[in-house]
Amino acid sequence: MTDQVIRGYLILGCMDYIDSFDEQRRERVYSSLPSGVSRNRDAYDKMLWYPLKTISGYYSAIANQHADDDAKAYEAMLQCGRFIAEAATNTFLKLLMRIMTPAVFGKKAPDLWARDHRYGRMEAESTYLRDNHLIVRLHDVDGYEHAGPVAAGFAMFALKAVGASDIDVKVSDWSMKAPAPAQVKIDLKWK
Repeated sequence: MTDQVIRGYLILGCMDYIDSFDEQRRERVYSSLPSGVSRNRDAYDKMLWYPLKTISGYYSAIANQHADDDAKAYEAMLQCGRFIAEAATNTFLKLLMRIMTPAVFGKKAPDLWARDHRYGRMEAESTYLRDNHLIVRLHDVDGYEHAGPVAAGFAMFALKAVGASDIDVKVSDWSMKAPAPAQVKIDLKWK
């Protein structure tokens, strides 16, 4: 195993999202993948490790469909994160989600990141959890394109699955002009 790798289920969840598109849009995304990044689902195993450039290629292919509109690209990446979280909760997180609360998710989020990424690190500020407020920071993620809004979408799905409602999320330091900043702040509030 080398540095800068991610688990295969992230790629497969991303592919599930792309496969939910209409045929024309789906083909545009797949055809815009960088060379060397397979679009064949059989090339990936959910628990094996793959180079970071693979998932970044997928995320960029999705986001670049909205290259001139940060809001649409942001929403697309949130949705991608939700699809990835859904794939995760149908597998390894299924049992954990049954007993988890939003506060426990907030405390465990960095462990979930570390389980599936050998790149960057996640830190969660649990100080405000009693007020239904979680601040998550991604550190050392430069080069990991669109990681911020995808992680935010994952968190939104997970929080909703464990009982949170009316979730509001804001991602700082990310944009289409700066899709891979070194640090990202994700601010989540819910009822």
